[in-house]
Amino acid sequence: MIEPTKQLIESFRSEVPLDSSIIQSYCDVIASSGDVEDAKILLEWYMKHSEDWQYTPILQVVMRCGDMELAAELYTYCFEQGKLKEKAPDGMLHILAYMGYPLALEYVVDCVLSNDHDACLALLHMPYDHHYSRLIELFDQMYGQALFPELLPALSVKWASAEYMVPKLLAWGKQASIDCNGGLVMGIAMYGPAQKEQIKQILWDTDWELYSNGTGGHWWAYMSMPLVELTFAELIQDLKHAFGLKDKVDGDDQERIVRNGGQNADTSDVFKRSAEHCFDVLHSLLQLQLEHVPHPLRYVTPNAESMIDLYQQLFAWSTPHVDDSILGVIGNTLGIHHRLMERFYYLRSTMELAVRYEIERMI
Repeated sequence: MIEPTKQLIESFRSEVPLDSSIIQSYCDVIASSGDVEDAKILLEWYMKHSEDWQYTPILQVVMRCGDMELAAELYTYCFEQGKLKEKAPDGMLHILAYMGYPLALEYVVDCVLSNDHDACLALLHMPYDHHYSRLIELFDQMYGQALFPELLPALSVKWASAEYMVPKLLAWGKQASIDCNGGLVMGIAMYGPAQKEQIKQILWDTDWELYSNGTGGHWWAYMSMPLVELTFAELIQDLKHAFGLKDKVDGDDQERIVRNGGQNADTSDVFKRSAEHCFDVLHSLLQLQLEHVPHPLRYVTPNAESMIDLYQQLFAWSTPHVDDSILGVIGNTLGIHHRLMERFYYLRSTMELAVRYEIERMI
């Protein structure tokens, strides 16, 4: 058992109220560094206090550190006659499927048809069988609609080839609400590294609005990056090339990197609007990288880029004479008083703390 688990349990037993954010932070650390012993003792505590919503983050520790024995215990606790109990905690299907517990696929499909987000995540950990025919029917019914079960498109990798499905998902993105298009991004990314350029183009496309915290699209965009092996280094390079300190951006590269809307808008206004969108997207994705958000799919290798390297790529000057950092590029493109300057200055301060933490871990 690691030290944070001991401290968390001691805090629970002291009955001194802990803020939910503190509990969440403890559980995040334990989930990334603990093992089955940590998961076991925390699950025992959760089952004794499951009525208290503040202990829900414990289930993430169980999911990421637990074994099949704990999964079976959790299944018995949350299921009755093969179905979730009415008061079972949210996300249980995903948790058990992530742990490899053999859920009844027909029941999970039933939950997807009832618009259960976590059932979709569960199915992404489960094998394909004939029950998927019902999902194909649902997909065909939903195709082209503005609103739909968000992660339904991510399941299409189970039954269709990239050659057939990726163009359909891209076309759907032109009609979909930004409340749902994160699932389309994931659907394309599920086809792997061959879709890297497609994902990059989607990120820079103003119509997709993948910087938005309100819709969650930025979260699924971030989760799509490791699926296609897209790095932040590539995104930073793209933006510096598109908006760097030079007199003219090559037309072909601008067309490839920056997709604008509004065909009749003034060219300079369109360019600046596209720049704002692209820097907003990069900022949102970097914020998630700083938060060390774990991937919901067990088989995905997370982004392992060094924060030291990313800081250098973003904020270092290549010469002492010209600020060609991301701040210099933003200032040159949008003006030194633009709101994005303040956002990236604040990001720089946050990244400096992350760099220090990364260096401390070397000791």
